[in-house]
Amino acid sequence: MLENVIFDEATHGVDFSDASITQNTRGTYPIEHVGNAQIPCVGEHQADVIFLACDAFGMLPPVVQLTPEDAMYHFIRGYTAKVAGTERAR
Repeated sequence: MLENVIFDEATHGVDFSDASITQNTRGTYPIEHVGNAQIPCVGEHQADVIFLACDAFGMLPPVVQLTPEDAMYHFIRGYTAKVAGTERAR
């Protein structure tokens, strides 16, 4: 599954270098494609989750203690930081 990529319907190819939608794209693949994956991929629930929040727009501060609900919200929403200097002048 791919998200935020340009797909050419004629060639069925994907242009990963096209940033017309966004600079942030995502892709998924079956866990079986990872050579050293431990299957089944089941572990204990974690007590702590750390978000790496380096965000030029200040969506999240560099250090913040989130409630479990807030952490789930940002995770489900696909939080992606806008890091200063990654933008491209047009």
